[in-house]
Amino acid sequence: MSEKEAADRSIREFGFNMVASDKISMNRTIPDTRMEECKYWHYPKTLPSASVILVFHNEGWSTLVRTVHSVIDMSPPELLHEIVMVDDFSDKEHLKTRLEDYLKQFHGKVKLYRNKERLGLIGTRTLGAQYATGDAIVFLDAHCECNRNWLPPLLARIAYDRTILAIPVIDGIDFDNFRYNPVYSGRELFRGIFEWGFLYKESKVPGKTLLERQHQSEAYKSPTHAGGLFAIDRKYFFELGAYDPGLQIWGGENFELSFKIWQCGGSVEWVPCSHVGHVYRNSMPYGFGKINPKIPVVLLNYMRLWKCGWIQSTVNTFTPENPPYVVTQLETSPSS
Repeated sequence: MSEKEAADRSIREFGFNMVASDKISMNRTIPDTRMEECKYWHYPKTLPSASVILVFHNEGWSTLVRTVHSVIDMSPPELLHEIVMVDDFSDKEHLKTRLEDYLKQFHGKVKLYRNKERLGLIGTRTLGAQYATGDAIVFLDAHCECNRNWLPPLLARIAYDRTILAIPVIDGIDFDNFRYNPVYSGRELFRGIFEWGFLYKESKVPGKTLLERQHQSEAYKSPTHAGGLFAIDRKYFFELGAYDPGLQIWGGENFELSFKIWQCGGSVEWVPCSHVGHVYRNSMPYGFGKINPKIPVVLLNYMRLWKCGWIQSTVNTFTPENPPYVVTQLETSPSS
């Protein structure tokens, strides 16, 4: 109870109970939440190299650094090409010289870049992909913990088909006490969907989709995904046009990327044998820099996404050289 005031203050500042987080080891043991089948899969010896991209803005110290340790500790060193950290114009003192000095212990495995102005999650992730040099890019939020053998199942899907966007099963980490728990119970499988208002939801995978597989732990296709954690072939990401540069800060980028992939011949897959824990914030403690819209920026992105999606749906033939999603006249109404 003597720490409650500091804990409440940290939740308001960072969205997490940093008093609790700071007491936890950088390499704690978390429960293995995979299906039993996953322990017996054999993956190809040759897999794409991975650049793990972590975008952060005014992140708490221990949640950010624990993410770095987790990626390194839980990834096969021959597959982890690098960790690319991109600071989206943070102003917290602990994210300046202290962070730079701390990262030196990883001997160049972790590379730190800094934005000169606040760009938001979407634009900064595209920059991170440009900085990356691995075969595949893996986007994680800056407050994650990777579970056992999380990386090979994702890279195996990309090795099988470079147009697959591979998604790990996301476990939950409590923002207050940092308890690690699976979000889904039992053997039921879920996939990402959305409502007409672009509200992201998840539903049980239909039986027809499940019957297409031989094993319960096999990857399966999904209409979309939450957007925070996924792996994709780096060159394919840019062939798709990366993220739409017209999307601001965050929100809707998961739908935009999913729609482009499906319309350009790729697929979105959930990979049950890859598990990553994610801390869900109590609230959003950050502002949006120079952007101060009259309506929430997420809704602006949804409106742009709807307009671009309508234009995409009218195109029948597209190639990487002539993609359908480059929209230069958003003022044009559907009636014209």
